[in-house]
Parts: sequence; structure tokens; C-alpha cells
Amino acid sequence: MLQRSLLYPIAAWALATACLAEEPSAPLKVADNAKTAATSNEALATFQRLSAYLQSNPLDFETTFNATSDGNELYRGTGHFLLRRPNQLRADLTLGQNTYVVVSDGTVMTIANPQQKQYSQTNAPATISAAFGFFTGEIGIDSQVLNFLGVVDAVVSGSDGVKATVSGTENIGGRQCEKFTVTGSMGDDTWIAWLEKKDTPLLCKLVYRSVDGPAQTNDFRWNASPTFTATTFVYTPPEGANKVDIGTLDLAAPE
Repeated sequence: MLQRSLLYPIAAWALATACLAEEPSAPLKVADNAKTAATSNEALATFQRLSAYLQSNPLDFETTFNATSDGNELYRGTGHFLLRRPNQLRADLTLGQNTYVVVSDGTVMTIANPQQKQYSQTNAPATISAAFGFFTGEIGIDSQVLNFLGVVDAVVSGSDGVKATVSGTENIGGRQCEKFTVTGSMGDDTWIAWLEKKDTPLLCKLVYRSVDGPAQTNDFRWNASPTFTATTFVYTPPEGANKVDIGTLDLAAPE
């Protein structure tokens, strides 16, 4: 089983996702590039457009992912994410043979195991990233899906010595996508992101590598015009489901 000591290689920095915080930061103009001298104007402009979209729109995307270490697959799965700032989240996930539902309406957070007909509820964390981070910490896996949203803001603001470089265009799932490499000041963490060549450069694919943890690959499909209802972020237990303490909820990390 994946050990929790290997989790969160970027820890508090990436989970403190400014793009999902309650107050978005002001956009950085390309001309004001003093803090982001290592990032080209082309890359900065693309990340600014992506950051603006993430800050001002509800998000609806599906992703497939797998994690590897030393060439060996640790786990794979799928996820469908619905996000609305500042703290509303719904994630329907498969991890190996297991399925989970994570829902936060901003007041109550629910983690459900439909196969076991069990669910647990707690006070909702203040941000979307904190809510999903709570789930991944409990199950014992690392996830770069929401972490990268914080990396986008770090590129735009130039914080933590983060820089992005562009290296051409590739076809990803029938979409023309620009390839960017994002690194931190220490070079321990690297994100290779393919962003669609459109006015809104949404993620096509993401590869994360760390010197001291597993690598992860995500492929993305986006619904650019999501429609959320009053019940989208409210968990309604199915008939026969039992509410249990988080400590007894059957959260099995993939092996």
C-alpha cells in the first residue's frame, strides 16, 4: 500500500491555491515582468489567460490518471470534478476497483463509499483544495489535479522562483496543445503541461515528476459551459446508506 510518508511533495505551497482562494489576486500584466524574468512573455500570457478563467468560472472536467514509481504502476483511476469558488466541490472518483464521492457545499463536507454504502461528514474546509486534500490524505494517495491550479497562480505571480518555458505544439487527443515545462526554484518538482491552443488554454494533459515521490500523468476533458443546480454540491445519501465516523469509513488506498 502506498505509504503516507511519500505524500504531498509540494505540501503547503501547492495546496494553498490562490486561484481557489476567496479573494483572487489581481492579474499581472505582461509588461510588469520583473518577478517572472525566467518565464517568457509568451508563456506568461498563456498562464494569465488560464488563471483568469480558473478564477472567474465554475469548472467541470473529467480526468484519467495513473501514478508510477521507478517504472512500476502504483495506481490508476478516473475523476469527474465540479468546482465552484470559493469552497464548493463534487468529485466522483474511481481508484482501482474502488469508487468514492467527495462533496462539499461550503458548510458540510461528505466523503462517501458507495460500494460499502457508507458516508462520513465533517465541517467543510475553507477552500476547495483543502477539502480535496483532506480526502487524499485520508485515503493515502497524492493528487496533482488541484495542486496544478495553484502552480498556475505561482507562474503568474512569479512566486517561489517558479518559471515556465514553452517547447512547441503537440496533438493531444485530437486537440492542438502547447507544451509548457514548469519548475520551482529548487528543481525538485516539475510539471509538464499541455494547454489547448485557444483563447482559453485549458489543460489537455499534465505530467508531474518529483525527485522524492511518484510520478503522475493526467489527461483532461472539459465542459466549457457547466450548468450547476441547487443540489449539485449537496450530498443526498442513497437508501440504506449508513453514516459513520471518518475513522471507520472504509477508505482503501489502491495497492
